[in-house]
Order: sequence, then C-alpha cells, then structure tokens
Amino acid sequence: MSSKTEFPKVMCTQHPDSASRYIATQEEPEEAIEAATVFGCDEYMPDYEGKATPYHQNVQIVSKLIEETNLVPGKDFFITPRAPSAVQENRFRQLMVMMSIAEANYNAHEYPDIQAINEFVHPMTDSVREILEAQQHMVAVSELAKKEFGFSMKVPRIIPLIEDAPSLLYAAELVENTMHAWKERFGASPDKFRVFLGKSDSALSFGHVASTLSCKYAINGLSELNSEIDTQIGIIFGAGTLPFRGHLDLKNADNFFREYRGIGTITLQSALRYSHKKGDAEALVNLAKAKLPETPELFSAEEKKEIVNLIGIFGAEYSRILRQIAPMINRIADLLPQQRDRLMHKGTGGYSRNAPDISGVVKLCRTDVGKELEASMPAENLHLPRAIKFTGALYSIGLPPEFIGTGRALQKAQEKLGEAACENLLTKYFPSLASDLNFASRYLDLNVASRFLPEACLKEIRKDIEIVREIFDLETKPEPSYRILLEMMQPDLLQAKSAEECMDEEVSQLVCSTLTKMGKIRKALG
Repeated sequence: MSSKTEFPKVMCTQHPDSASRYIATQEEPEEAIEAATVFGCDEYMPDYEGKATPYHQNVQIVSKLIEETNLVPGKDFFITPRAPSAVQENRFRQLMVMMSIAEANYNAHEYPDIQAINEFVHPMTDSVREILEAQQHMVAVSELAKKEFGFSMKVPRIIPLIEDAPSLLYAAELVENTMHAWKERFGASPDKFRVFLGKSDSALSFGHVASTLSCKYAINGLSELNSEIDTQIGIIFGAGTLPFRGHLDLKNADNFFREYRGIGTITLQSALRYSHKKGDAEALVNLAKAKLPETPELFSAEEKKEIVNLIGIFGAEYSRILRQIAPMINRIADLLPQQRDRLMHKGTGGYSRNAPDISGVVKLCRTDVGKELEASMPAENLHLPRAIKFTGALYSIGLPPEFIGTGRALQKAQEKLGEAACENLLTKYFPSLASDLNFASRYLDLNVASRFLPEACLKEIRKDIEIVREIFDLETKPEPSYRILLEMMQPDLLQAKSAEECMDEEVSQLVCSTLTKMGKIRKALG
C-alpha cells in the first residue's frame, strides 16, 4: 500500500435543497469563499451537471481565493468541479468544463509549484469505459493547453460518482477494473483515487432502506479493496439533511458517522448552510474534521448475501408504489421553487433520472427475491424529477418517502429471510432506521396523503405505516404548524394532480410560497 494521504473532509456543494434561499450563479464564487472562510470547509464543488453554471466560474473562484484570502488553491482549499456526463448531457459541455479547469490552473500563476484544480467529478458513472473516456479527454485538454499556451499541468484526475443502487453494489469491482485498465491506458495506476457515492438518487429509484444498504455495501467493498491495492482510495459520501437523502445534520451527526464508517469526505449541502440554525453547519464541519475517516465496519460473505437480499426485498416493495404515484410526484415537483439556476431540459422536472438497470442486483439475489424485484419494476422509464424535488413533493403531501414500502418489506424480509436477518438489519446493517422514521413521522399525515393516492396504493401505504408504527413504537403525528399548511395546500395540490387542469399563475405563486414555508419547517426543500 502507498503512504497515507489526507483527503479533504468537507466538500461544500451547490445542491438546490435550501428552503430559505435562492442562490444565483453570480453569487456562487462568493459562496465558495464563504465555504472556506466562514464554514471552514476544505473543498468546494462548482456544479455543471444539468446546471446553468458559467464556464468561467472555476476561474472566478480560483482568482477570488488568491486575491481575497490567504488560502492557496490546491493546497489549503480544493476546487473540485462536477463536469456533465457525456452520455447524459453531451460531450461538448463536458469538454468546455475541462477547458475551464485548464484556464483556472493557467491563471493561478502565483503558485507555480501548486496546481489549483487537481480533480473533477464525473456524475452517474456505471462503466470503466466512461471513466477512461472522460480521463482521456482531460489528457487531450491538458495537451492542448501545453501546445497553445506553453503551459504544463498535471492532468486532473476523475472522481467517478456512483449514484444508483445496482452500481453501488459493484463499486469495488468498478474501481478495481478501472485501476487495471488505467494502468494499461496511461502507463501506471494513480497513487490515489477518490470515489463519490450518492445517497439521494439511489433512494429515489430503490427506496430509503435499500439505498442505505447499497451505500454501506459500497463503502465496505471499497474499504476492503483499499487494503489490497497500492492506490489509496478516498470515499466521498453525498448526503442531504432529510433521512431519505442521508440525514446529515448536527442533531443526527452521531448516528450518521456511526452508520457510514469508512467514508473520508462528506458533502455540506445548501439546506444545512442556509436553512438550519446559525452555527450548526460550522459545528458539523468541526465534528467531521475531528472524526473522519473512521475505521470501516467490514461484513462477512454471509452478511453480504443477506444485505443484497434485503436490498432486493426493500427495493421491490418501494418500486411497486413508485410506478403508481410517479405522475402525481412529477406534477407537484413542478410547483416547488428552483433554488439554483438549472438548464432547461425536455420533460417534467428537468434533468430527470431514468430507471436503473437491475440485472446486476438480480444476479446477486436469491432467485425468488430477484424475480419479485424484476416484477416490481416499471415497464418504461418514469422520467422522475431530481431527488430534491422528488423528496420535497412527497413531503408536501404528507407522505415522507422514507415510509414507502418499508413496513411491508420488513414483514416480507421476516417471512423470506427469517427473524435473524431482520434483527441484523435493525441492529447491525441499519441501526439508525428507527431514528430516521421517527424524524419523518413529524411530517406524515395520511389523511392528507390519502387524497393523492390511488385506492390500491393507499391500502399498501397504510399497511407500511401500521407495521413500522408497531415495530418502532412510532407516534405518527405531524407538527401542528406543518399540519395546518398541509391542509391549506390540499385543494390546490389536488388541482395540480389533475393533468387536465391548468393552475392559475397567481394561485401557482401562492402554492409555491406555501410549499417553501413547509420546507422551512423541515429545514430543507427536499
């Protein structure tokens, strides 16, 4: 193994999940400085994925750091842009972001021995080919910079972002295969390599429990791989403040750091910085710097089999409901405010996510579990909104998505895998599930939610609630102020649920304003 490298511990991001503040792209360079000097983060991610971020933002941030602070970019504070995927968006936008990285490095001439930008994030990664192609294009951009400007830079290294449950189960295999292919293509494996794991999108497509288990399975596999190869692996974990998106906030910090032992970097998203109590974000940053990385929990081969079958069971029960309520989610998501400047895309909800390829999960599951998972999947892509608006839409009708499928899956897991597997789930694999459901129960109102759900679907959700209420002794009573807003919103949201009716613009603005107030109560848009 190579000598241990310190990775940045807190990455400030541009996620649009703050309920209390819209941030224009013009404000983001200043936000990067604030991330470093006020919140104490050691990394900032300019985001170009589906977002109208100006290409010169990387240059602006590097210049501001040099001019306005004592921090050296690339040494004291790291700028790590998220480039678009050439598959999901287009190669042109990806190359433009790479050119802006080269320009930022060229402009940081005050520090000839220290490169300002050394890495970039590649979203929705699920193949070695994607990784190598993006890295090869970064090599080409570096060579072009040398040819045109006589400027040599160390080629910035790709950070694959793995975002759906099936890909998370193969994260270690993907990285190991990438290292072999990297050596063949570029002559040597990198001495260090970071991998970004996403909680939100895996939850959107597979549900809360399955996505948590998938993330922990990936952390486990990458930690094992780290002890076997010369390349040092650093794990970035992308989490929002609501449980469905990771439950990373100050109150839940002990649970979070215990649950995801083995990660090296957390994301500090907008909700925590702008919608939580003043000082919470700084306190969490200090905690992360003191705690990360912690020794990972490693699972046995038998435990891994059990986890995969649990993922299959929970994923199936969640997916059955998702395909029935997707149209309603899309229409309500459209009413939530846009808190960052996004690119316009065709289809409801903008830059949407498609259903994942589940064949890899099915292959790992027991035959009966795999068949049920296959049967639960929608026949065609649902074109759901992105995870923040997806989560916000469900919270806005009184149905936090953490509950969808969870009760029935617990019951089914007990029937199929036995009492011991359920006990392992609640005590070892996902001990903070009770805490997550307890948080979400403050925003659950089945009386309101029932008016948005098909009858058959409502019956299943009621069963979910009854089972988790009994297992976890939950009080499913919404906060009074939240309940008032839910009731108040109900007629207008029911109108939005109907695709035939077009909502009056004045009513639409009022609805958006009230949905934002609900977001402020839960301290996150989604």
